Amino acid sequence: MINAPAEWDPSLNLGHDLTDKQHRALFDMILELDRRVSKGEFGQGVLDALQGMKSYAASHFAAEEHFMARAGWPKLAQHQCLHGEFLQKTSMFGGEALIDSEWTSLDLLRFLLVWLVKHVKVQDREFFDWLAANRTDA
Repeated sequence: MINAPAEWDPSLNLGHDLTDKQHRALFDMILELDRRVSKGEFGQGVLDALQGMKSYAASHFAAEEHFMARAGWPKLAQHQCLHGEFLQKTSMFGGEALIDSEWTSLDLLRFLLVWLVKHVKVQDREFFDWLAANRTDA
């Protein structure tokens, strides 16, 4: 429906097994939302899938931020803000989905896919590059 890639792009792997696994799970959740929208499942179906994804994302963000804190990442506060903005934006979409479910669902899918790819390729990659250059016990 939004021309999402059919499978995970290995260029998004960061070399940290747990983080890569969690990112792939988020990607798979976006694909599931895309499948639901493609079948015309708007409104509650999208809201249910979105709620599950938000819950998983919040858990992933907490684990990622804990890992970054243990490593001494100097940009942790900025990264936490990005995660908070993501959760706030997805909550906003959830409220709009019941009003204009088809367009909101398409906008949501585009936002999720673009955000995830950019966040992993730019912000998360920056952390893991820093970590490799400043090896700690994290």
